[in-house]
Amino acid sequence: MSLRRQLALSVLGVVVALGGVEAAFWARDDGAFPHLNVYAPDEALGTRLLPGSSQRVAFGGNPTSRVRINAQGFRGPDWGPPAAGEIVVVGDSQAFGLGVEEDQALPAMLGVATGRPVLNAGVPTYGPQEYRAVVERLLAERKPSAVVVVVNLANDLFERDRPNRDRHKVWDGWAVRSETMPEAVIEFPGRRLLFRQSHFVHAARRWLYTHEDNADLGVPSEGGLADLLPEVEAATLEQPMQQTQAASLQAALAGVSNTAAPPDSVAARVQAAAQDRLYLERDLYHMLQRVDDSWTYDDIVAVEAVRAQNRPGDIVYEREAEGARGVTVTAELLKRAVQLRKTVVSSLREWVKTHPNDERAGEAKRLLAEWDEKKATLDSLATSLEASDVVDSPLAGFVRELKTLCEGAGAELVVVALPLDVQVSSAEFEKYGRLAEDMTGTRVLLEELVASSRRAGVRAVDLTSALAAAEPGAFLNADLHMSPTGTKAAAAAIARTLGEAKPAAAPGTGFPEGRSRMPTHSEMALAPEITVKGSSRNRCSTRQLREWLVVECATLWQAGERTGDSVPRVHVEAAPLETAWSVGYLETLVLIPLLPAREARVQFAWPKRPMAEVVDGDDPPWVNGRRETLVVRWEGDKARVAFEPLSTPFSADVHVHPQHPSCFSDSYAESWYNVERGCVETYEDCGDAQICATGSGARPPACKDGTAAVGSSGWCFALCDDESPCTEGVCTPWQGAGVCL
Repeated sequence: MSLRRQLALSVLGVVVALGGVEAAFWARDDGAFPHLNVYAPDEALGTRLLPGSSQRVAFGGNPTSRVRINAQGFRGPDWGPPAAGEIVVVGDSQAFGLGVEEDQALPAMLGVATGRPVLNAGVPTYGPQEYRAVVERLLAERKPSAVVVVVNLANDLFERDRPNRDRHKVWDGWAVRSETMPEAVIEFPGRRLLFRQSHFVHAARRWLYTHEDNADLGVPSEGGLADLLPEVEAATLEQPMQQTQAASLQAALAGVSNTAAPPDSVAARVQAAAQDRLYLERDLYHMLQRVDDSWTYDDIVAVEAVRAQNRPGDIVYEREAEGARGVTVTAELLKRAVQLRKTVVSSLREWVKTHPNDERAGEAKRLLAEWDEKKATLDSLATSLEASDVVDSPLAGFVRELKTLCEGAGAELVVVALPLDVQVSSAEFEKYGRLAEDMTGTRVLLEELVASSRRAGVRAVDLTSALAAAEPGAFLNADLHMSPTGTKAAAAAIARTLGEAKPAAAPGTGFPEGRSRMPTHSEMALAPEITVKGSSRNRCSTRQLREWLVVECATLWQAGERTGDSVPRVHVEAAPLETAWSVGYLETLVLIPLLPAREARVQFAWPKRPMAEVVDGDDPPWVNGRRETLVVRWEGDKARVAFEPLSTPFSADVHVHPQHPSCFSDSYAESWYNVERGCVETYEDCGDAQICATGSGARPPACKDGTAAVGSSGWCFALCDDESPCTEGVCTPWQGAGVCL
């Protein structure tokens, strides 16, 4: 036998042997890999899915699933032409459906639940910045009617300011975290095929890989505690109106008063101090991370990053999440961040107290002193208004940006808040070899995202309840991704959200030009009196403060008949909803905002006899008493105010509420104006409810969905737009939204 033949047979034998080995490993793995290897590098987005590629995937003992990438670079069959009512689902591996078949993935399930065409545009490794790029592309290419963005709490909050090109690299078709990528690889013909497709090579790489004990801790590019801070720029602040803004409205009200409010710098000082305090919260947070030994996560991941270089763990290790740190580590970060957000100031004070000689104590003391100074500034100002309790999600700005993008293309944005599996059920910790922990407190991060989205006028849903109802079995084994049971439950919840009324957007901060906070009693007393026809005969004084008309009426003596200590009662026939009144011992006070082109009618009735003479069964003494109507009419840009006789029956509006009958009644109503717009429902304490009802803003009410604490009073008013018209009042522009006033 010739040497050439011997060599050929030897090579053939090696090939056959290797083929047999490969076949054996293929059979062992069921032809599947634990991670996706269908990636190509992308300069802008870090990674992209390779069109036309396919793969089998299996991990954690879950069934094998098949993946195919279409010509558009997304999972599934090639897309046809755009269809009417089309929905695009954008997200990461959860939207992609990693670990389940494509007809079991969330987009396919949503198509079944809605009966509408749904496209799967989920790409593993992507985060908020890449979602925006995908949405922008598909809005231009497909013109969908709706865009559903699935926000995965496992990583999206951390990735807000971290582009994928800094987080992931492509290594032989696999997406790996940037810290694990080798600086260079040896290229040779067939390398990509060998390292992507060979199960034997994959097994060899896994055998050679040494798993570090702390490999699940993650790497710096994945983010940490500081990424979970709310957006400073988006924080909702209460702010008094700059007095000079009233000038244009004062000119319009020249027919009522020519008195302009003097310029005032207090409002600017309040706003500046409140804004500075929010920035200081962020500085205090970072300072506490530096000094508190229980918050050393950033140091740990820095060590891991050094060890991770040139290690294929993200390729061969069946991690609990696709190319990411361990689920339990993320869960711990969420718990710590929520705790720290509540206790940052007190925790740092305690550290300074116990570490007086630490070289970092000086800087910490300086930050705390600045905090105290800003708080003292706010508290000392007569018109100070605390920052609102409303906290925006770290992704609030991202949601608003996407909304603008979608609306510009004629599409609706829907935000889906997807929790970690362990947030849905503490029993999910068991599959990670951990004892159950209470993650209930971390759900505030989901609630903030949904609330921020709804305030922006975006439909949003938190999937926690829907997935909890599908447990056990809503998630895959040993992994955080949803199972077919979970995707079906999630799709049903999203479909219900798509069928709900779209929320009206909530207003931004501050006051529109020409509007100001409802005046206090002390401010009213200093307001100049104006001439109003009929005031003298009714023993009323009428004054104006900025855009507010103040009407104060005392008791009357009619035709020699003494009416005793009974003061006039009021019925608001038609007026802006912020019209307020109080009935006290000596006078009745009515406060009316004078708004251009908004007429008002307020009825007054003076009793014919004292209230003390009324017995059970008698008609109220004002029913047949003297009656007049205060009328505000507009003639062009001038308001005309006058009292006119009233001949129709009278029914007084009273300040009595069943929850606080002794707190809000006609006898004790000298200092508050409204009890029907959220105050009593918010505060059980009578004193707090009274402060809220004054409209001072010191005790804002908690408002139900579809309403917001806005307007000059800060009471709860319905939000409105073309899809949500007002059932009372007029839809009035207010800081970028509509409010029924």
